Amino acid sequence: MNYEERVLLEKNKKKQSLKTMYYNRYLLVRYVTAIFFFTNIYWLISLVISDSSLYIIPLALIIILILSVAEQVKIYSSPTNNAIYTKFCFITLLFTNVILLLPTCFSSSFAQLYPFLVNQNKSKILILVILIAGILLSALIIYRLNKIKHDEDKHYQRIKEYEKAIN
Repeated sequence: MNYEERVLLEKNKKKQSLKTMYYNRYLLVRYVTAIFFFTNIYWLISLVISDSSLYIIPLALIIILILSVAEQVKIYSSPTNNAIYTKFCFITLLFTNVILLLPTCFSSSFAQLYPFLVNQNKSKILILVILIAGILLSALIIYRLNKIKHDEDKHYQRIKEYEKAIN
């Protein structure tokens, strides 16, 4: 390998490193998206098996999550700091979890939403914990997306330091 090829190879490595660093700003977002996706898949399957007509709730959430996943895949090829669909997805998840708190605590629709659980206080507490965890995760991701949008996240600072170092 001659000198020009090594210089070109090194330049491409640096460019790829920057691209990966920008993509990794969304690493936590991708993990939490996966958690919500699989949770809603399992909920959908349970509702379909139980013949509940409320399967539409997790199905709609899965479709919204797929839009978010598509946007996150697109971010790799064209980095952006404004993930519109992902933010919409997590706002929707936040409101859905808040709305689902009411039937879990105070309504008779608990059995329709969670037909695979026994309608007891222990089951309601379990679902409350899951919904509150979903609310907290959604709020955390919305906060994180806002920090990324305004370039206030720690990864952005590291990226800028790396760009200075390689230039």
